[in-house]
Amino acid sequence: MHRSAKAAFAVALCSLAVPSLAAAATKDVSAGPPVKKTPAGVPKDSDINAFFPSSIKVHAGDSVKWTLAGFHVINFAKKGDAPPPLAAPDPAHPVTGALDAAGAPFWFNGQGIPVIPAIVSLGSGSGKPYTGAAAVGSGIPLGKPKPFVVTFPKAGSYTYYCVIHPGMKGTVSVVAKSKPVPSAKADAARVKTQLAKGFAALKQLDKETAPGNTIIAGTDKTNGPVLYRFTPNALTTKVGTQVTLEMTPGTTEDHTFTFAKDVKAAGKAADATFIGPLAGTGTTGPPTLVFDPKWAYPSDAPGTPVVLDGTNHGDGLVNSGVLDGSSATPFPQKTSVSFSKPGTYTFFCAIHPFMTGKITVTS
Repeated sequence: MHRSAKAAFAVALCSLAVPSLAAAATKDVSAGPPVKKTPAGVPKDSDINAFFPSSIKVHAGDSVKWTLAGFHVINFAKKGDAPPPLAAPDPAHPVTGALDAAGAPFWFNGQGIPVIPAIVSLGSGSGKPYTGAAAVGSGIPLGKPKPFVVTFPKAGSYTYYCVIHPGMKGTVSVVAKSKPVPSAKADAARVKTQLAKGFAALKQLDKETAPGNTIIAGTDKTNGPVLYRFTPNALTTKVGTQVTLEMTPGTTEDHTFTFAKDVKAAGKAADATFIGPLAGTGTTGPPTLVFDPKWAYPSDAPGTPVVLDGTNHGDGLVNSGVLDGSSATPFPQKTSVSFSKPGTYTFFCAIHPFMTGKITVTS
């Protein structure tokens, strides 16, 4: 869940350290594209959810340093465990007192608040060794993120994930000091090739369209290239016609379709509260971070036909909840809505509020 499309292009390509047989070395990896600005011809509202390079080889005892070029985390799970979820409903902390603008309780009262695991939200701290005996992680980059460093004392192949973006992963191959590893020049060449492929994919995505009466949040590619837009961002349909709202299958992103009379004001509210502290935590230590149920859950119970007329829930706010095209999460890939009255209905993504669109409904 990238909080800013622009942030992904804010970090310059790091020079890669040459490993030495005589002393421990550090190699650099970028979480997100390591470029200063969007290249010519590449859509400005794009990103590549990938590690650069996607695989790195080091000697036992060496370290890897990740620079965060975007809203990403680095997570190595304990050996034998699956990567942690970004968030999961916690029955021990049910939603209570969630009311819509008309004063009616939302259906998700009683459901667990989506809690972000501590290894994801807070991480383990930088500079620690990883052997598989315990998980290590960078934590969510709230504020200006610092590089994250992990040392690898044992030979082996280690897979790590950005659990914010399902399917975004990389590998660290650790070999004995007597074995060769790629030079800095070879690593930089692989990054250059990886970037070129990603940018070419983004140029192709810029030409994608959606089927009739369908809006796609994206479109995206399964290997990381994504567009932060709705395709199309303006649709005309008729009263009573079903409109499909969907994610690209296999995407590394999450989005919502959130209808509001004032998308600018609603977007500011969502941006401020989508991730926040769990009530009652943080007074004697770090807070437990959670997703705001108002944005994470759909506004209408699953299986309920959603028909908009501009006054739903008292203020016209209708939310799809988090959608995801990946099989790695429990979120649905698509939903649908229809409209009972002519008019213009505006919507935005509660995760990426700069993404907006509208549906014009005629009789």
